[in-house]
Amino acid sequence: MAIGGYNQFKFIVNNTIHDAACRFQSARAALYAFLKASGARKIYLPNYLCDSILPAINSLKIDIEWYEIGTNLLPIKVIDSIKEGEYFLLVNYFGLLTDKITTLVAKEPKSFIVDNSQALFSPHIANTTSIYSFRKFLAIPDGGALYTSYSITAPEIEFAGEKHLAHLMLRAAGEVQRGYSYFLQAEQALEDYIPQKMSKVSEYLLSCNDLEFIKDKRQSNYQLLHDKFNEINRFNLPLKNNIPLCYPLFLPFNVSKICTDLVQKGIYLPRYWPALVSQDLNTEFFNNTLFLPVDERLDAESMTFLCSNIISAIEQHDG
Repeated sequence: MAIGGYNQFKFIVNNTIHDAACRFQSARAALYAFLKASGARKIYLPNYLCDSILPAINSLKIDIEWYEIGTNLLPIKVIDSIKEGEYFLLVNYFGLLTDKITTLVAKEPKSFIVDNSQALFSPHIANTTSIYSFRKFLAIPDGGALYTSYSITAPEIEFAGEKHLAHLMLRAAGEVQRGYSYFLQAEQALEDYIPQKMSKVSEYLLSCNDLEFIKDKRQSNYQLLHDKFNEINRFNLPLKNNIPLCYPLFLPFNVSKICTDLVQKGIYLPRYWPALVSQDLNTEFFNNTLFLPVDERLDAESMTFLCSNIISAIEQHDG
C-alpha cells in the first residue's frame, strides 16, 4: 500500500477478459511460448498473414508449409490428418470467422492453433490452442493471451509497458501526428518475441475498459458499413454474433491512391498484408481492400464523414 505522494490517473470499470489465459507482452510471444513448449516440428500457415510471427517460428527451426485461402478467407483445403508435432494455424480474419472456424476444427481440435489476434472477443474453442492480442482492440501498450493444454512456464521478466504510453496519451489529447513516432517505437519494442509478462500498466488499463460498450459500438458501426457497402463488397462477411476488428471492403481495383488521399482528410486506414508467398488472390486482398474502422471512438457524425468520403473516393475512381 502507498499513501500520499504524487497524483495518479484513476479509471474504474473493473472488467475482465481472458483472465484464465496465460498472459504475455504480445500474441507473437504467446505463439512462441506454445511452439517451444509443444516441441512443434512443423506448422501450416496461410499465405495471407502478418510476417511478424515468422522470426519466432524460424528461431525454433520449425518447418513451414504454406496453404492457400479463398475469398471466404478460409483454407481452400484443410489437411485430412495432421501428424503429431504438426499444427495447422487458422486466422480468424477481422474477427468474423468464429463459427466457421469452430466447424473446421471440430474433428481434430488439438491439431489447430486459432489465431484470434484480430478477434479479441471470440471465445476460446475447447481443445485448440488460441492466441489473442489485446492492444489491437484496446488502448494499452502491450498484451497477448494464450490458451493451451500444454504446461507453460510464466516468464520472470515483465514488459516495460510504462515506457510506451506516449502515443496513447497524445492520441487521447488529439495530437495524432505527434504520437505517431511514439507508436512506431512501441511497435518496435514488441518485435522481441521472447516471452515476458504482460505489464502491470496494461493489466490495469485492460480492466478499465468498458468492454460491453466497445462490443456494442463495433457491432453497430460494422452493420452500418455493411448495409452501405455490401452490394459492392467482394467479401461476403455478415456480422452475425461476431465483434469485428474492422470492416474489410474488397474492391475490384487498387486502393493505394484512395488510402493516400484519405490521409489528407484525417482518415488513416491500415493495410493487411503484402503477400508472403506469391499468390494472386492474396496480393489482391492487400492491393484492393479498404480496411474501414468500426471502433468505439466513432460516433454518428464520424461514421457519416467516413462513409461520405469513401463513397466519394470510389465514385471518383469509377468516374
